[in-house]
Amino acid sequence: MLRGLAGLAVFGGCWYLLGGRGSVPYWLVSLTADVLFILLCRRVSRLGAGAPLVRRFWRAMTVAGTMFTVGDLVQVRLVISDPGAGTVGTAQSALVAGGVVCMVVAMLTHPLGSTGSERKRLWLDAATVMTSVAVFAWYFLVSGSVGADPAALVTSTVGSALMLMAAFGLLKLILSGTAPFTLAAAVVGGTCAVVIGLLTALNPVLPHATDHGPLMVVRLLPGILFAVTPRVQELQMRARPDALAPRPRRAYSRLPYLAVAATQLLLVSDLLWGGSGLRAWGATAGAMTITGLVLTRQMLAFHDNARLVTNLDESLLRLRRQEERFRSLLQHASDITMVATRDGHVGYASPALERVLGFPPPYRSLQGIVNQMHADDLPGWHRMNTRLLAGPDDGNALQLRVRHADGSWRWLDVIAVNLLDNPSVGGIVYNARDVTEARELQDRLRHEATHDALTDLANRALFDERVRLVHDAPGPDGSDVTILVIDLDDFKKINDSYGHAVGDGLLVAVARRLRECVRPSDTVARLGGDEFAVLLADTSPEHARTLAERMGLALAVPVDVEGHLLSVGASIGMATGDREDADRLLRDADAAMYAAKHSGKGGYSVTPRPMWEQRVPPH
Repeated sequence: MLRGLAGLAVFGGCWYLLGGRGSVPYWLVSLTADVLFILLCRRVSRLGAGAPLVRRFWRAMTVAGTMFTVGDLVQVRLVISDPGAGTVGTAQSALVAGGVVCMVVAMLTHPLGSTGSERKRLWLDAATVMTSVAVFAWYFLVSGSVGADPAALVTSTVGSALMLMAAFGLLKLILSGTAPFTLAAAVVGGTCAVVIGLLTALNPVLPHATDHGPLMVVRLLPGILFAVTPRVQELQMRARPDALAPRPRRAYSRLPYLAVAATQLLLVSDLLWGGSGLRAWGATAGAMTITGLVLTRQMLAFHDNARLVTNLDESLLRLRRQEERFRSLLQHASDITMVATRDGHVGYASPALERVLGFPPPYRSLQGIVNQMHADDLPGWHRMNTRLLAGPDDGNALQLRVRHADGSWRWLDVIAVNLLDNPSVGGIVYNARDVTEARELQDRLRHEATHDALTDLANRALFDERVRLVHDAPGPDGSDVTILVIDLDDFKKINDSYGHAVGDGLLVAVARRLRECVRPSDTVARLGGDEFAVLLADTSPEHARTLAERMGLALAVPVDVEGHLLSVGASIGMATGDREDADRLLRDADAAMYAAKHSGKGGYSVTPRPMWEQRVPPH
């Protein structure tokens, strides 16, 4: 299609430049361009099916093109019937004027995508530019009106006014950023409108068109550009489906200021060299109009700026109050808040850090706090930070111990969130709460629930749990598990003779001696009353028998309780087996203890019986 339009332009140009005369070729080329314009506008309207406003605009262009085609068709019939006719017919002029009005209405009614002051500024900018264009059109129109035919002058004036209105609507849509056409199509169509407007304004003073070849070539170009405009639009829409997406408006446009400068230069040049005729008065009126538009635009801008400054001051005041409130809350908050970069640099630390941990400001590096963490908690800390650095998440929680400046340990409940991608934070946020008292209470309650209140040994529940752990956990090859059950001999007599306080003191002393006999990894428990149990994990039968003998000797030594030198013996039952037999060993050891008690107090027995049984001589 573009090649066809170019061919039309070459044909018409060659015809007139090579001496051809007459207006028939001109009107035939114009008619062909009008038909192509209609077809292309319909294609563009179908491409804009997803955008109703774009479809409506190009349908209006199709209607305008139809009016142009009918008008040019009427003119073709006129010039064919009367080849000597040099003027444009009334019907053609009316139809073209109607088509231009249709285009102008479509441009002026197309939504701008802006409201309020922004819409007013857009209209004022466009009006400023078009006033300058109108001044230039007036200047050339008046220059060529001397001695011109009044009818031709009226036609030129009306035609120029219509083309200026079309150019105004085009410019308005370009400035709005929501135009239903691409910028390239707007440039082609705007060039067409400007050329037609200038030719229409200068028509009274131009030589007879059919007698001037170059001028006829110039007259042919707008019609060709007229048909090229929708083709450029179609190509760009096919290449880029988002070609008509709303474009962000610039904060300001230079066009109004360039228009003001051009109008002032025209006025000055006319006053210097053209006198003070009608042209000068028209240029002066245009300059005054532009000045009024610019002043209105500036007053609107001043009003908007004042409103924006007021809103900005109010926003800054609210922001300052919020910041002060936030700082006040952080200043007196009991929780620690820190923001650290990826490499551990502390950008912010709340004052609670000094109150909770005694670390004096400034806080420059997270490593200084990490160095004070408990060694057992460091692996968990590093795992949490590895997850955090892997990417944003909902947060990580961890309880760890940090050494206070006074040397004591503080339990902290830490929650960390990765906000490195948040431009307002740009770091990892750590929130920590001192839970030392709660953790100590929790540990104390757990200890009380699993330990005997009198002797501080493990109770029956904890002992059973340790037995299950031994049963489930794998141990070294060739290692056995041994359970000893110890029952004090004649403890009831001591309790009845000296009272419960002395009896309790004796139980405490027994517990201390049993604890001294075993390894730190072994478990000593008070099962109830005067009955105790020992769990020896990963041991051999020989070591277990040696330990049983040592316990018997240790318990046989008299103990001083509240001034009473008391001797107490113990019957010990021992059972040894594999880890898988741990649950059964307690029952076997208990049975062995009763066997030792029945065979004579103060000894121990081993199951399975009857391997051997030995008495420990009393001291």
